[in-house]
Amino acid sequence: MDDGPPPLANPAVNDRGLKEPALAYDYFKSMVSVSVATLGGILTLGETVFGARLSSGQVIMAALPLALSGMLALQGQTDIAQVLQGLKPPLNSSKAGLKLVPALYGLGVGVFLAFLALSYFAPDVAAKLK
Repeated sequence: MDDGPPPLANPAVNDRGLKEPALAYDYFKSMVSVSVATLGGILTLGETVFGARLSSGQVIMAALPLALSGMLALQGQTDIAQVLQGLKPPLNSSKAGLKLVPALYGLGVGVFLAFLALSYFAPDVAAKLK
């Protein structure tokens, strides 16, 4: 039994629209870790260091897209693993995940930074958004 990475040219995965399934698998694996780490950082910073500047609602609005990004990355990773094992995933989201995962990740980080910047540079506007 080979313990190496999945083959780069697997017809079953290529039929699903992925040209390089091993790269997509590794990308999703990395994005799960990055999303979880960023989510933890935003929740920690939003409730401790910047707790007086950001409301809980603002932190949740930033955390939600990050959590969705990590969940979609995990689902994409699972779909690729199932296809490589010869199984048909119930909902193959790996191709859509390649576009949605970075978009949701960027949205979450951007929302957090926007709320944080507003709290420093336009506190009157930030106060209305709380």
